[in-house]
Amino acid sequence: MNSIARRGFLAMAGAAVASAAQAQGSQAISLVVGYSAGGSSDLVARIMASELSARLGRSVVVENVAGASGMIAFQRLANNRPDTGTLYFGGFDTVAVPMVNRNVKLDWERDTIPVGRTTIGGMTFVVPASSPYKDMAAFIDAARKGGSETRSYGSPGVASAQHFLGELISEKAGVKLLHSPYRGGNLVVNDLIAGNLDAAVLVDSTAIPPIQQGTLRALAVSSAARVPQLPDVPTLAELPGFDGVTFPLWQGIFVRNGTPGTFVQQLDAAIREALATPAVQKQLSDAGFTASPLSGEAFGAFIRQQAEGYRNIVAASKLSVE
Repeated sequence: MNSIARRGFLAMAGAAVASAAQAQGSQAISLVVGYSAGGSSDLVARIMASELSARLGRSVVVENVAGASGMIAFQRLANNRPDTGTLYFGGFDTVAVPMVNRNVKLDWERDTIPVGRTTIGGMTFVVPASSPYKDMAAFIDAARKGGSETRSYGSPGVASAQHFLGELISEKAGVKLLHSPYRGGNLVVNDLIAGNLDAAVLVDSTAIPPIQQGTLRALAVSSAARVPQLPDVPTLAELPGFDGVTFPLWQGIFVRNGTPGTFVQQLDAAIREALATPAVQKQLSDAGFTASPLSGEAFGAFIRQQAEGYRNIVAASKLSVE
């Protein structure tokens, strides 16, 4: 190949590489969510997708991949190449489900890069408005007097965050509550109002409307601070025997381990910029969440701290899922 031909070949090759890079740069990004459309995770993911699209210059599209407590979505990320086309919206399930289901071989530390935490939320321990229990102490006292599993609580499913919190409450109170798993928080609310359950653990966004409508009564919240919409409801940490107990519901964005660092940095900056926007903060607050950005190493350290608490609950309750 003469020098002129060589230069022509190199020019064409360079153009092909540039064209491929440009094509990837304009490719839509999939934000994979492990739950169906309409739930709290989906809502936060859609708020973030819209904001990230505007900041990354690429369309970010929410993809609902429901099933296996969010693990099908996680597997989707783990099976993908470490490129810039797929993001994963994860949280409690990302870390806890592999602890209780030995068939799940996923590992957030091995398989992902935690890019940025987006939100913090909480859970509320509730009873029907007609319940004789006016506070947590009365409910626990009745459970102790009645004996093991004489008081029931509902949750949206086995190994859900609500189930974990119920088991933690059982452990701290020194009484075994009867867990009644359902297929969603709204079904729990319906049975609770109907008098088929003694209590329930619900995410704040599910619990607050019926509490405000007067059909449910809140006894405690799992967050570190009182919930603005429920200022008279104590945190668990305020109650005797629960010193320091908090159980935040957190959410964040992950990419496949090995994803180019330049994209990770760009995505991290876009997440932080979005969460600093008052309009976004209000949207999240209206949905029952608080914008709570953490990046990179700080986000990873937070997850490891949460994971230690989850492992303690699993060990104490002997919780497992097949």
